[in-house]
Amino acid sequence: MKFSILTLFPEMFEPIKHSIIERASKQKLIDINLINIRDFSEDKHKHVDDTPYGGGAGMVIKPDVVYSAYKSINDENAKVIYLSPKGKTLNQSKVKELSKEKHLVLLCGHYEGIDQRVLDEIVDEEISIGDYVLTRRRATSNGTYRQCQ
Repeated sequence: MKFSILTLFPEMFEPIKHSIIERASKQKLIDINLINIRDFSEDKHKHVDDTPYGGGAGMVIKPDVVYSAYKSINDENAKVIYLSPKGKTLNQSKVKELSKEKHLVLLCGHYEGIDQRVLDEIVDEEISIGDYVLTRRRATSNGTYRQCQ
């Protein structure tokens, strides 16, 4: 089975290069391709965020960089899953269903999410990995952000 993971933080996936997944990879049972969305920014500062199309609070990942990262995979038969708290919660029956796919593309959101136009164009399904927050930032009074505990 092949996984392509579209993310702004590929270094967060470093643990998957070890243990059981590492052995499966060496035995060619699984193929994991980490794709840094930021690599597809044409901005000299590699910005990937923008205000939401049509307005709204927060920032979203721009559609052009996500779409370019997706097109680099070059597999129209892959099932694209957007990992989102709005999605259906991942459970064992969903994992069994997904295990039958040959290629899964996991699109990892950040900020307030990803521009809806891209989701409408390329995403087959939205899935939530659970009811919890892994990381969170909060705006300060001077407009900067700080990490929350």
